[in-house]
Amino acid sequence: MIWETIKARAKTNGDKLALVCHDKQYTYKELVESIEKLIAILSTAMSPGDKVLFASDKEYHYVRMVLACDALGITFMPTFPNLPDKVIEGIKSASKPNHVILSEEDATNLKPHNKGLVYTRSINDLFTVIFTSGTTGEPKAVAHNRLACVTACVQSMEILEMKENDVVLAQLPPSTIAGLYLFPLPGLMKGSTVVMEMFNPRKFIELLKNWKPTIGLIVPAMMIALSKTRGWSEHDMSHWKTLCVGSTVIPEEMLNTLFDMGVPQIRNLYGCTETHVPPFTNLIKPNDEHPLQLHVTKNYEYKLDRFNVLWLRGIPLMKGYINYDAPIDSEGYWCTGDVFERKHNLLFYKSRQNDLIKVNSFNVSPVGIENALLVHPNIDEVCVTYRDRDLGEKEIVAVCVSDSEINSIDLLNFIKDKLFQYELPKEIIVTKESLPRNKMGKVQRQLVREKFVETE
Repeated sequence: MIWETIKARAKTNGDKLALVCHDKQYTYKELVESIEKLIAILSTAMSPGDKVLFASDKEYHYVRMVLACDALGITFMPTFPNLPDKVIEGIKSASKPNHVILSEEDATNLKPHNKGLVYTRSINDLFTVIFTSGTTGEPKAVAHNRLACVTACVQSMEILEMKENDVVLAQLPPSTIAGLYLFPLPGLMKGSTVVMEMFNPRKFIELLKNWKPTIGLIVPAMMIALSKTRGWSEHDMSHWKTLCVGSTVIPEEMLNTLFDMGVPQIRNLYGCTETHVPPFTNLIKPNDEHPLQLHVTKNYEYKLDRFNVLWLRGIPLMKGYINYDAPIDSEGYWCTGDVFERKHNLLFYKSRQNDLIKVNSFNVSPVGIENALLVHPNIDEVCVTYRDRDLGEKEIVAVCVSDSEINSIDLLNFIKDKLFQYELPKEIIVTKESLPRNKMGKVQRQLVREKFVETE
């Protein structure tokens, strides 16, 4: 189990620095002692099998809470702090928690039942519920059992080649699968030092200088923000052992920039809340001929249907949604909704099935167009969407972010030799405004369409 493994680390290496969050630091001994106190408190108000909805503005609280829940056999349901009341009500409706702790006041108002330290756990028990959305409509509540969570943590250690002497930088929200189970918990299980702090460009550079992390993750949105930050281009990135990139498709210029700054190798990860640990990964080194191919990881199997949509099955896969019927077939494969292309037994991501744009009977992937435009030196961000026309027809519209004065005709000429005729945008909109993104840094394609295309 996760808790037992970290607890054992405290017995053999108790004085080693375990967790750093802002100005808060725990050695392994201090971390375990603080969690044992939390276990004693929670056990007087919660029982095995209960579900607790949890949020905090301090990252280390998530680590302590999930490990206390692991010890007590309680289902941990993390969410983002300071969400609107309407969103919280939607989450409650989706998951029906027994307890809600969204503030220190909530924690102090827990009602004791006087049963005291009761431990009952099974490998098949519901362990974690993660919410995939909550900004619009009722969120999906993704359920993972204890076996999936333990397997995912162990597999993450293997994929990332974690060692005791590693410094793991975790900058994704700890209310997400990647923000908790991909870096912090595996790092602590391995005995590494974990630095947790939400991403900020200037703070990121400071953390790199102070801690010289060896394992971590960066996404395109972070790179965009960093490129506009003083001192970034001069920073030496050779301290990384493996820098992960959480993106289905990595712009080539992003890879080249990171390699030029000294990163020795980059690991591309493909996954989502439902898959837990990334089912596909690829290790990229400078001058690799096929840098964006993906390979299936241990504990996962896949198949492509006749539309080239990816289906997955494996131990880390979710058990289903609490409040929705999951698209899982009779063989146990779950439909991801992502379109892939297979060439010579290599997998290449194309697009979300719902993102494909039907143009003159052709299914056009926005990703290919976006990558073609991102090569332009004066383009910072790109989102490709569409405009509805008569008789159900669609035309492609590209929204480009740039601080420079760029002519849309010049941009069209820049990409016309890189794409098929039917892939060329009907219009290219250039703006200085940043594209709307969610808390994970992903561009919200529908909001881009509403803001820049439908308002015209």
